[in-house]
Amino acid sequence: MKTQPTRRVVLRSALATAVLSTAVLTAGPALTAQAAPNDPISRADVIARAQNWMDRNIQYSQAGTATGPSGTYSWRRDCSGFVSMALKLGPTGLNAPNTTALAGSGYSSGISKTNLKAGDYLVDAGSHVVLFQKWANADHTQFWLYEESNPNDDMNHRVASLSSYSGYVARRADNIRD
Repeated sequence: MKTQPTRRVVLRSALATAVLSTAVLTAGPALTAQAAPNDPISRADVIARAQNWMDRNIQYSQAGTATGPSGTYSWRRDCSGFVSMALKLGPTGLNAPNTTALAGSGYSSGISKTNLKAGDYLVDAGSHVVLFQKWANADHTQFWLYEESNPNDDMNHRVASLSSYSGYVARRADNIRD
């Protein structure tokens, strides 16, 4: 003869199922909310991440690191580490991509300077890189940039002349999404 589960057993089973379901639903988004380096990123998020370092006045250093806005990952505190942080590129830490890596095809594609959009960057391999925010005039000869400049200037958010970046190439990160 088959015995029927008691009401108490049925209630315990239902309660256990509900607790497990809640735990899975709660843990699911929390695990994916923190995107890892090289995951897709929106242009708005790139600029927000750049502004975060600006607001925190992260000091320039080729030997030190600072965290991104979430505090989970850190990047080198120089120009290329800053751009890598804003774009959420990996590897992180002191091994963040340098200007030579950012100028190559491992992280980005070349674009025309006239096609620059928020989150794109201008790079002179082996020298310097700046993050493009937006055009400052209708003629597209002036633009707003973010940069981690040098130990004397640290973080900058300023208007620059495109002609002063004639030796730089324009790049668009592969992980950026419009």
